[in-house]
Amino acid sequence: MRFFITSVCLLLLINGEHIRQNPYQYTEHDDRLVEWNGWYRLYLNGESAQMSEWCVSNMGCGGYTGLYLNGSHPGLEDGVVTHEVMGNDAGSTPVQVKACPGDYYVYDLITPDVSLENPSYCAVSFSSISDDPCYNYESLDRPWRATTGLVICDEVFSWSGWYRLYHYGMNIQMPETCVNGYSCGSELSLWLNGPHPQIEDGVVTREVCGGNYWSGTCCDYKFKPIRVKAYVSTITPTDPTTIPAVITGSSVTFSDPCSNYNILHDSWRNTHNYWYMNGFLGKNDDTRVKWDGWYRLFINGSSAQMPDWCVSYMSCGGFSSLWLGGSHPGVEDGVVTREVYGSHYDQCSHYTSNPIQVKACPGHYYVYKLTRPDLAIPLPSYCAVSFSTPSVDPCDSYTSLDEPWRSTDHSYNNNHAMCDYNVEWNGWYRLFINGQSTQMSESCVSEGMCGTYNPLYLRDPHPQLEDGVVTRHVCMSSWNGCCGYESHPIRVKACPGDYYVYEFVKPLHCAAYSEREPCSELNCTEDERCGEKNGVYGCFCNENQTRSEHESFDFSETCESSSGSLSLSRCQLFEAGFSAHVLHLNDPGCRGTIQNGRVQFHFDNNYQICGTNLVANGTHIIYENFILGTPESGAGLISREKILKLNFSCIYPQTQTLSMIDINPLETRVNENLPAGEGRYQVRMVPYQDSEFSQPFTGRVDAELNQQIFVEVGVDGVDSFQFVTVIDTCWATPVNDPDYSLRWDLITGECPNPQDNTVELLQNGVSTSSRFSFRMFIFSSNATKVYLHCSVHLCLHTNNHCTTDCYSGYHQRMGRSLHFYDSSSISMGPLVWSDGNSDAWSPETVIKSGASGLCGCLIILLVSLLNACIIF
Repeated sequence: MRFFITSVCLLLLINGEHIRQNPYQYTEHDDRLVEWNGWYRLYLNGESAQMSEWCVSNMGCGGYTGLYLNGSHPGLEDGVVTHEVMGNDAGSTPVQVKACPGDYYVYDLITPDVSLENPSYCAVSFSSISDDPCYNYESLDRPWRATTGLVICDEVFSWSGWYRLYHYGMNIQMPETCVNGYSCGSELSLWLNGPHPQIEDGVVTREVCGGNYWSGTCCDYKFKPIRVKAYVSTITPTDPTTIPAVITGSSVTFSDPCSNYNILHDSWRNTHNYWYMNGFLGKNDDTRVKWDGWYRLFINGSSAQMPDWCVSYMSCGGFSSLWLGGSHPGVEDGVVTREVYGSHYDQCSHYTSNPIQVKACPGHYYVYKLTRPDLAIPLPSYCAVSFSTPSVDPCDSYTSLDEPWRSTDHSYNNNHAMCDYNVEWNGWYRLFINGQSTQMSESCVSEGMCGTYNPLYLRDPHPQLEDGVVTRHVCMSSWNGCCGYESHPIRVKACPGDYYVYEFVKPLHCAAYSEREPCSELNCTEDERCGEKNGVYGCFCNENQTRSEHESFDFSETCESSSGSLSLSRCQLFEAGFSAHVLHLNDPGCRGTIQNGRVQFHFDNNYQICGTNLVANGTHIIYENFILGTPESGAGLISREKILKLNFSCIYPQTQTLSMIDINPLETRVNENLPAGEGRYQVRMVPYQDSEFSQPFTGRVDAELNQQIFVEVGVDGVDSFQFVTVIDTCWATPVNDPDYSLRWDLITGECPNPQDNTVELLQNGVSTSSRFSFRMFIFSSNATKVYLHCSVHLCLHTNNHCTTDCYSGYHQRMGRSLHFYDSSSISMGPLVWSDGNSDAWSPETVIKSGASGLCGCLIILLVSLLNACIIF
């Protein structure tokens, strides 16, 4: 039996001839040992064959030196002819050949040249042509065959029959001249080593050459010949599609695709179907599928879905893995349209395919209206992934994985790097390091750590208990930095007892899942040391560090306006049995952050309320919150019965006060006297030249008589959502003394003075700024300066009790209720009468702040109160 070697990687076109061959098949056959006698007719697998007329690679046809005819076969009219025989560019003994009626040949084979190494006569058979291939072919429209930068091998495809070439619908043909390597979607580009035939030539055989990019020569490799036939260009292309492997259902358009869909059950679409598992990339090409309607995906009998994350190229049975460019919809969303992307090497969305429609269905599955992918994408394949529903809680059914080499501070062995794609993962896993419960790293891990070349870490934070089972993306550190590649996502669940379980899967590359080394992740300061206590790692205080006399944890607090901050010593908390991450404010979502060894908490009444409670008692404004924590458990429990609760408050007093509160003892609580923090707010008064309050006076208020002056009184540093500013009274004096006996009232009882009809109260009791206007005047005592004074108070605008109706014809000054807080007075001046010839002067301000123009400020101190209790 004769074998004919073709090529290791065929790159463009094969017309479907059946050749008995096996690349590099070498069975040590030697035709020098055969006793040749007379004429021979060749067969392969029962079909008539003939000797090769083209170059054959060594180690083919069952021997080492493949022998072929150095010339074309004769015609019937030629009779018996003699042809040279070649093998590996060396000549052998010539043989006689004759063409016979019935379209076959006979050969007078003789012993080959004895100098050749294991010579073997080669044979090839071509299938008979039952129909004219000009009317029985498949259209091949693959624009990626004209693309550089790809390495796709045609040997993986199941070629069958005849093909006509197109490029985006335009008729093309194979090149007849040298083509550089890496030009046609692969390393070696194939071209015809000879001209195309004419119509009258019928079917002819042509040699195929492949050029090497690095050698610079054209025909470095001679590949398997192909048959070619010329055709009339008016032939219309046939539909180049086939039906998917498993399809059920109907192609009719239905009203609800959740009830009527096709089933697509191709296990090779699995995202875990990496190219190296099959020895090379898959041959599937979804541009050849005749898509029709909606599809539901299955893998090995389990319901599946398209991945909505990056999938590595050469997965899912093709070259370009197609994935959804957006999250799946909810049932309530109905039919949505999603972009589809295809990966290319390390570029997740290198290709953009045609969008598809997606619908979520009751029963926790999805259906997809799949369409033909973009022809420019090389071997695109829709991916699928299945997630089984755990039959038992994975927190109660997991495998312990205690492998210290996975630690983030463990470098790989130069002689052996661990690879998790060699592990047969099955189910859920909990991580340990030398018996200490750990978790995967959530931050970048340097290349070469965790016992492998490429460590894997979570791209997203771990879930909370209430999140249940979640999917998390996995990053791989590599030569091109953090998250140079993304591996397959995994499922994660947070479990009671402060640990996590993971559903590990085979990663894409030689990589290993990381474990966070407790001490390196804690980042203890120079005043702390990392250690373990009752199975839990944390930062202890150094021996020389001063500790609080009682369990106040070296607290520090600050109150500013409607916000508060508190920081505690991390190491003192840990020594008392409380790790930083178990502490939170009244709202469990408001947890502390670690800065320089201290656990810091913050709340404000605007964007981070954190369960803060606002209390009013008529004399004070009080913001209350607390820090709550329960001890952490690991291998054992740290103080099983202890609960930590730190109550603290921020108070606005009417006067400057510094207060302390004793904690009342209850059972075994610790009593503390804690110092108070301070805060402040400012009252300002600014004169303006215009009614839009956009042009303040700067450096001088020089006004003519009867000129309208606009004044704004505002409070800075208070919660604008809770408080408003109310002007009680405003008056003017000729000297800088608010208690001067000569005065003129502008506002009285929160309303304009009825004796001065130039006063307009433009805004009062609706925000932290109040506004009014009046016309310039002078006192008749020959004074040319006017000083303004106002008395204001803060009002909690609950139930809208902060405004007075001054223009209804009757108003009454109401008694101050619990909605009144804190009053103060402010003065401004002088306002100077000008006849247009006044000399320059400097204003005499009472109290000045950073506000533009003339203003005064009154600073009100705040007091924070904190008490601590540890309940046993």
